[in-house]
Amino acid sequence: MSWDDDSYFLPDLVVIPASESHTDDWAEVQHPLLIIEVLSPSSARHDRTQKRRRCQEAGVPAYWVVDPEQAQVEVWTPAATEPRVERNRLTWHPDGVGEPLTLALPALFTSR
Repeated sequence: MSWDDDSYFLPDLVVIPASESHTDDWAEVQHPLLIIEVLSPSSARHDRTQKRRRCQEAGVPAYWVVDPEQAQVEVWTPAATEPRVERNRLTWHPDGVGEPLTLALPALFTSR
C-alpha cells in the first residue's frame, strides 16, 4: 500500500499488525487494521470524504469517524456505500483475535 501524501492522510489513531510495529513512519504502514478519525470543524469534510474513500480503496478493514458533537461513531468498511452509525455500543473484532473490543459510547461521550 502507498499513502500518496503521508501527511495529508495521517490518521488520528491507527491500529497496525504487530509485524509492522517496528516503525513510527506512517508511510511504511502497509496493512492498517483500524483507522480512527475524530472530527473537528476543520477536519470533518476531509475525514468523511477524501480520507474515508482512500481507506476504502486501500482495503482498510475498519474506518471509524468519531463525531463528538453528535455522540456517535460512523463505521465504514471497504464495500460500504453508507456508514453504520453507532450511538450505544461499538464492537471491533478483527480476524484472528479471540475477544472483541467493545466500547460503551454513552460513557465515552459523557466525559467531554
